[in-house]
Amino acid sequence: MTADPLRSAMAPSSTEDTSLVLPSDRKQRTGQQRVLEQVKSIRRSKIVKNDSITSPASPASVTEYSEPKFQFSPTKLNDTLFKWGSFNMSTNQNRMTVRSISVRNTMRRQTQSSNAKSASNGMKARNSDDLRSTSQSLVGNFKPPFGESQRMTKVTMNRRKSEPLCMNGTTGSMPSITLQDAVEYLSHSDVSYQLCGASFIQRHTFTEDKAKQEVRVLGGIPALIQLLKVDNSQLQEIASAALRNLVFKDSNNKLQVESCGGLEPILTLIRNTNVTETQIQLTGLLWNLSSADTLKPVLVRCALPLLTENIVVPYTCWTDNNTSKHIDPVVFYNTTGCLRNLSCAEEEQRISMRNCTGLIDSLMTHVQSEVERGQHDGKTVENCVCILHNLSYHLEREAPEHFKQYSIADEAPHENTSKKSIFSPKSTKTQKRFSLPEIKETEPEGVSWLYHTKSLQLYLSLLSFSHNEATLVACCGALQNLTASKNLVSTQMSQTIVQKLNGLSVITPLLKSGNSDLQKTAMSLVGNMSRVSFLWDTMAKAVLPDVASVLTAVTPSMVEYDSSMATACRVMHTLLLAEPESAKKVLNIKLIDSLTDLSENISFETARKAAGVLLYSMWGQKDIQNVLKKQGMNKDTFINAVTATAYKLATSMNGH
Repeated sequence: MTADPLRSAMAPSSTEDTSLVLPSDRKQRTGQQRVLEQVKSIRRSKIVKNDSITSPASPASVTEYSEPKFQFSPTKLNDTLFKWGSFNMSTNQNRMTVRSISVRNTMRRQTQSSNAKSASNGMKARNSDDLRSTSQSLVGNFKPPFGESQRMTKVTMNRRKSEPLCMNGTTGSMPSITLQDAVEYLSHSDVSYQLCGASFIQRHTFTEDKAKQEVRVLGGIPALIQLLKVDNSQLQEIASAALRNLVFKDSNNKLQVESCGGLEPILTLIRNTNVTETQIQLTGLLWNLSSADTLKPVLVRCALPLLTENIVVPYTCWTDNNTSKHIDPVVFYNTTGCLRNLSCAEEEQRISMRNCTGLIDSLMTHVQSEVERGQHDGKTVENCVCILHNLSYHLEREAPEHFKQYSIADEAPHENTSKKSIFSPKSTKTQKRFSLPEIKETEPEGVSWLYHTKSLQLYLSLLSFSHNEATLVACCGALQNLTASKNLVSTQMSQTIVQKLNGLSVITPLLKSGNSDLQKTAMSLVGNMSRVSFLWDTMAKAVLPDVASVLTAVTPSMVEYDSSMATACRVMHTLLLAEPESAKKVLNIKLIDSLTDLSENISFETARKAAGVLLYSMWGQKDIQNVLKKQGMNKDTFINAVTATAYKLATSMNGH
């Protein structure tokens, strides 16, 4: 996907993608690592361009001067496997319902409840994300799978009096049958055999990857889908869990579920069942299916409205229509994991999600309520913010009707700026004093939530208090996306963040983050905002010390930070030439030595060029040059073959 990123004042032809970000479903850790991550917190962005930076989980889940990006960045989100010790389960009656109870409290209470019962039969759930999520372990009724540890999740269950005929007496162990027998049992006229076959498949597809392929070849997937239509809640639950395991990290099985017409019975059962465990398995199944790019369009078309109306809206707010609707936290977590994956699809799907009645309002309501409770690190907050991050990608271009109020007639202050050389960012006093009039905002609703001042404040609040790196990247990515273009909308967003919300105090510490994705996204956000001339004075004072610190600390082994270092050089170039008095305070021999080493290190493909241009430009500014001379530095350090080549190339590219 392409975007029209904002360019840094010094590298108009940068090849770095520094625009918007989406939570990409494939850019996370290995499948096993992702699974483990998801098992840690409550059960469960990729486009960047040259100039400006926008971001996304999550999953995946974003960059330097770039375009809007989908986050998360979110990594295909959450593919999850479930293993049940017995397929005879009773629904958890003490499961907490959602709304006014924080996820953390819910998990604590449920854990205490489950610890009080010593159950010999257990259900293990392994959550891994093809997208971008992390996992938590589940103990008892519920524990988040996203971020803390990579342990298997476990859900205890009470066995019912009656057991299928094929269970081995008191042990509850599975009989000695083959997968072929199990698949044949699915079509047996006796429900006990059907339960036995589904449970056997569910168990073996949890432990053996080869079993997934064998079940597909034997025709087990269509048979399991048929069981979802049977009027037997226990059978529906186990068939759902078996399908969930079958599609876990298996693209062929995912596609077969859809080709066999499986989506309709899955969605119908979600709409009609009141059994919490079945809802958990079905939403987990959809989460796994949503990691397949080819299925995202159909899921957005068919599943999105249902999930929003039946799960997301009821969970997050009371209305006349859903006062009696109780949604389990795990069901909501799985659902937002699914939507997180879907939000990093193509433009048509993003537009559909933005226009889905109640979706954005509900996601924002949930994040707000969790922040008010001090629950900044929850996995549902992560999922929701990653979705919002992704939906902010190319927002202005894809929803222009929402930005008519930003059409300001007086563009005079911008005309001269466009004619200035990118290597002479100094503006006139008029331009530097120029500030856009404040836009009158109504109460946010729907799409307007994505760019409203209340949302910007919410993102900054999370950046201040959250320790969840995925959430931090998503918040930065959303702000990056909103400041990515060169027009008045992004200028207004930048002004609001810097002048109205004092956002630099929260953003600048992230420039030195040890997380490369977070540092890159934060640096890109700063790069986007540094293009606004009337913010230069404020930004130079707030940003230059941290940018100089980042550049001073760069080492030859930090190649993964190449794009961040390039953006840092461009930001320093812009602010140094525009506000030399602030720049003089951060110039020292250690910084110059680091920039020199960077400009000569071919391992840094983009940063070395940006460092060369920065050094060359420094010496060309008399007031800066005098400061450098007083510190004992000479011209050869700044004007040499390496820096001259970089400067000439940048100038040439700008000319075109």
